[in-house]
Formats: sequence, structure tokens, C-alpha cells
Amino acid sequence: MNRILLLLFAAAILVSCKQNQANKHHPANETEANIYKAADSMMAAFKRRDWMTYAKYNHPSMQKMFGGQQGLASFVNEQMKQVPDTTIKNIEAGKILQVVKTDKDEQCVIEQTTDMHIKGLHVLKTNYLVGESLDGGKTWTFLDVTSGIPPKTLKPDISPQLKIPEKKQTVEEL
Repeated sequence: MNRILLLLFAAAILVSCKQNQANKHHPANETEANIYKAADSMMAAFKRRDWMTYAKYNHPSMQKMFGGQQGLASFVNEQMKQVPDTTIKNIEAGKILQVVKTDKDEQCVIEQTTDMHIKGLHVLKTNYLVGESLDGGKTWTFLDVTSGIPPKTLKPDISPQLKIPEKKQTVEEL
């Protein structure tokens, strides 16, 4: 009887650990759940090199800079042809740092971490994306405001309430 209880207890712990690994995000509300869903979908599209889906989750200002979703997808495709498949080990959405509601939209700041091995180096990068929802927090598009292009250039009406950290990067030899 004790063995059965011990086995059931161990199974419960394993299931709990698996669920916690699968649910690495802990949204506080439906809006945050929607942000994570969109960000995770964008990162998954990047991982599988589905550039049309990836472009769909990029902010309309980014799409416009490249002549629309197809133009952005083509640009990213050409850039990524130069990057070996084995370079990017992982790319994922991190914590939501902030969500603000404006008169026109909802905006957020979310981390994006990228783990790369390039030319004998291990590079771990954290960028910050600004997300925008025009439908009350249901759907989201994102733009990387730590890419070097001034945020106001990409989104002139970016909320002054948003606190966007500087990007972080660590580099170590492999």
C-alpha cells in the first residue's frame, strides 16, 4: 500500500513539473495570456522559418517599411539565408514588463531572449519588444525597439508611460 501511495505521489510530482515547464508563462489576466500567445506564435514561426507568419506578428509599421507582409517576409528570408540553421539555439518570449492602455490602443513591453552559437562564441541576447493591440488586448503585433531604430520612428504614438530597458548581451567562448 505504501509503495502505491509513493508511486502516485511521484507521478503527481512529475505531472506537475511537466505542466510547469509547458506553462513557463504565468499571465495575470486574459490580456497577458493573449500577449504570450501572440509572442510565442511569432517565436515559433521564427524557429520553423515560416517568414509569412512571422511577418504577420510584426507591427504594421515594420511591414510598411518593407512594402507589406510579403516584403517583410522576403527580407527576413534573405537575411536568414546567411545564418546557418544551427546558429540560433533558441528564441523565446520572456516576461511581460508592462502593459498600458492609451486612448487608441493597448501597448506592452515584453522580453525576447535569443541564444546563439556563432563563430566559436555563445551569445545570449535580451531584446525588448513593444506590442500593440487595437482590439482591446485580444490580438497583438510587435516591434523590436532595441534594434537601433528609434522607437518613435517605428511607432510615433508610443506611450511615454512605457519604460523600455536597454538590450542586454553576454558573450562567452564555447
